[in-house]
Amino acid sequence: MFRQRFNLFLTSASLVIALMSCTGHYKIDGVVETIGYEGRELSLVEFLPFRITKIDSCVVNHGRFQMEGNADSTRLVFLCKEGRPIIPLYIEKGHARVSLLPTEMTVSGTRQNDLFYNFLRKKIEFDNLYEDMSQKRVSMARSRVDFRSLELIQDSLRMIVEECEDMICSFMADNYDEPAAVGVFMMLSANPTTEVPSLLRRILDAAPDDFLNEPYVNGYANRISYERN
Repeated sequence: MFRQRFNLFLTSASLVIALMSCTGHYKIDGVVETIGYEGRELSLVEFLPFRITKIDSCVVNHGRFQMEGNADSTRLVFLCKEGRPIIPLYIEKGHARVSLLPTEMTVSGTRQNDLFYNFLRKKIEFDNLYEDMSQKRVSMARSRVDFRSLELIQDSLRMIVEECEDMICSFMADNYDEPAAVGVFMMLSANPTTEVPSLLRRILDAAPDDFLNEPYVNGYANRISYERN
């Protein structure tokens, strides 16, 4: 009887340890189809004020790479090639997949990475649409078309900007409590300025206190002397 109970204890303990070992574990599988990566070191680097931390690294082998380790918290890092940032990604519990292709570089498979890159995909669509319309406007101006046609193009450009900003604000409103929202805010506020752009003011004015208290957001707000209306 004692031996049976002892064996049951060992089995239960082993199960608990196995479950604990799976808690907070990240795995990253990557595929590379871009020239210049084979045999090169890729690393996960966290860039914080006054501190840069290299978290993990590996070498690209036959167009593939893999990294894994503990993820006790969700962290925004950069995938770097020999120390130079390539793309941002979130280290978090789960299995993420990185694609470094000639046409795009994406991360998918975990919640924050899916949120961030789905947003980025929509933003790029708006950016491309705006660029195409801008080129059309330049071409029409060179062709000396009538002023009314140029006005219509300009109206279309304004509509694209408004729709893009509405998309951004809608994403933020739905995800203020997600780490991905901080990453999006970091991307939008990357250009230094002494004034608060109207889009960022919309985001900050609508943000809950928890979002405003995030270290990066709080630092940005203090830097540009933001005050909620």
